[in-house]
Amino acid sequence: MESRCFVMAVLNAYFRSLQWFPPRMMLGMNELYLIDASRTTFDNTAPRAFLRWVLLGVSALFGFLVSAPSFAANVDTEQPAQPHTLYICAHDATRALNAPLAAFVIGTEISSEFEVINQRPNLTARLFSSEDALHEAIESRELMAWVCDEAIAQRHVGLLFTIEVSGVGTPSHTPRIGYYTGDGTITMRSDEAALIESIEALRVGLPADSSPVIYRNRQDQVVGLDADIMAIIASRLGLTIRWQECGDWTDCVKALQQGSIDSLTFFTPTAARMEFSSFTVPYWDVPWAVVGTQEMPRIRRFSDLSGYRIAVVESYSVVADLETIPNIELILVSRPEDAFTAILDGDADLYLDSLPLLIGRSREQHLSHLRLSVLRDEEGDSVSIGVRNEFSRLVPLLDRAILSITENERLALSQRWFDPQYDQGVAPEKLRKWVGVSLLGVIFIAAGAILWLQHMRREVHRRKLKEQEARYKALHDELTQLPNRANIQERVRAAVVTHRTMDQKFALMFIDLDGFKAVNDEEGHDVGDELLIAVSQRLQRVIRKSDVVSRYGGDEFVILLSQIDNPEQAIQVGQKVLRKIAEPYRLTGNNGAVEASIGASIGIAVFPDHGETLDDLIKAADDAMYNIKDSGKHGVGLASLN
Repeated sequence: MESRCFVMAVLNAYFRSLQWFPPRMMLGMNELYLIDASRTTFDNTAPRAFLRWVLLGVSALFGFLVSAPSFAANVDTEQPAQPHTLYICAHDATRALNAPLAAFVIGTEISSEFEVINQRPNLTARLFSSEDALHEAIESRELMAWVCDEAIAQRHVGLLFTIEVSGVGTPSHTPRIGYYTGDGTITMRSDEAALIESIEALRVGLPADSSPVIYRNRQDQVVGLDADIMAIIASRLGLTIRWQECGDWTDCVKALQQGSIDSLTFFTPTAARMEFSSFTVPYWDVPWAVVGTQEMPRIRRFSDLSGYRIAVVESYSVVADLETIPNIELILVSRPEDAFTAILDGDADLYLDSLPLLIGRSREQHLSHLRLSVLRDEEGDSVSIGVRNEFSRLVPLLDRAILSITENERLALSQRWFDPQYDQGVAPEKLRKWVGVSLLGVIFIAAGAILWLQHMRREVHRRKLKEQEARYKALHDELTQLPNRANIQERVRAAVVTHRTMDQKFALMFIDLDGFKAVNDEEGHDVGDELLIAVSQRLQRVIRKSDVVSRYGGDEFVILLSQIDNPEQAIQVGQKVLRKIAEPYRLTGNNGAVEASIGASIGIAVFPDHGETLDDLIKAADDAMYNIKDSGKHGVGLASLN
């Protein structure tokens, strides 16, 4: 960190000495006004693309100069290989799948374990920069399998895989953070190659209403983001793709379910869809947006949709999320055209869809008087490729092909299909002058700083890793790996400050398990520990990514629900938590499998209704929890107002 700050300070001083700064550019706003239907979001990108590639080149050169000494140092300090057993844990929800290891993306840090996975061509690895980043992906369920140590593997309740290796060495260089498959190529076993050869042509659905994601142009060619993605996949796997028209989006989903097509792109997994489809890893993230008349107020968040009539295609995965918003009226339509008609006829206030589809459809309908707003408070739709369950063996190969798509390829696809225009371009003469002067300055600065960086880089990196490890252990529970009492108290104090500033509410949920002590006493502490781990994993699946679940001590858990609209919203989450905890558990006892059932008493306190400090909120939630216990246990109670 010190080395980066030093270089940035020198760069800043250098540019100030020139008394010249790059022009200010506008990349996009929360609200987009479709005033002129003849204009396109892909205009005026040439100066911007030129600037981006030049700056990428400068960054690559500087990164090479700075990193070269540390690469050499890593080679010098490489340790001799030792026999090793590699343990890979998977989420407990994966046990029913009975899937092979090749079907998972395996998370790991920069270490010898990454080398083991990367040397096996049929395995896919996701490399993380730190243990915190890895655990965040596990907690949010972005990652279903990860490298774990022997102690965690022995008490893990999900699928467990092992890889026996004769020797493991440290990496000879520092690889970039991201996805890896084999040696960077798509290597297939004989049975996988035979599977590809057995598929005469994979029939991929072509919806009639998905421009610019996928559509047929005037030359009768299938074009769009998905066409380019599938072309890359087909080329790398040797797979034949045949686009098959399937009607509107709802009809295409039905066609996949009925077997009229084999695959559908831009598809999001849901419980209902997984009954007839298998899904790849996500290949693109797109934000949600709404469009309405100019008279509509500003819409920035999903919670702002409360009180409005929202038109949405009935087969979209987001419908389930919209149904949880209070005071919302959903107008379910089968086609996007029906949604626009509902707005123009006054039957709906807003039409919700993914941003690229909404822009494309607005222009196709020549609706330049409508206003479009991007919803920023939730993550967008992470879209995957869905295939009929009969083709589920194809999913690991599709995953490896998706993960082999490079950042440069993704950048080119984004610029081609989605990139919004700059409000103002950059004069080519000024651009060339700025880039030339900047490049010369960066080269001289890098040459002068590299000697100092060479001396400091390894020591700073070593200290940083030790600090991260110590902080993680101090703030996380050793058994469940959840944030501990000190961690959640720190987060609640921060939430008090931020929510008071934004005039928003948050809830603190205090959970005490009912019946845990009996299971722990009868079956032993090992089974009790396994039960606590299973409960912690279930709690993480119930909450949003913006919320936090922690182990407060013993059989007590605390959940922080941020940015809620009212106490009833917290009570609804509490009911979901209660139902999830009450589901039966299948545990591993000393005499075989053990079935266990427990309940929970949950107390909820809301900021600022029940207190404005950590101590007041904890006490209010704790009192509400004990009221539930006194009245018969297994329930949810809201703290009383003073």
